[in-house]
Amino acid sequence: MSYVQLNYVLNTLLSFHMVIAFLVALILDNTVPGSQQERGVYVWSEPEAARREPAVTKDYGLPFRVGRAFRWVKWVGL
Repeated sequence: MSYVQLNYVLNTLLSFHMVIAFLVALILDNTVPGSQQERGVYVWSEPEAARREPAVTKDYGLPFRVGRAFRWVKWVGL
């Protein structure tokens, strides 16, 4: 039985740097010991706490003029 198609798919996927970075991050995130705070993921453990923390919301917010143009989005539910 020939695995030409599987070989082609794996070769294509593993040639992307983003896929390699994802695989390395997945392995390291699940094997490196440490608490959530030591690994820097404690903020995301509680979604409501992340919304209340100004440092987190500031980093992911839109610039002032752009945010003002998209205020209607919260009413639509997006």
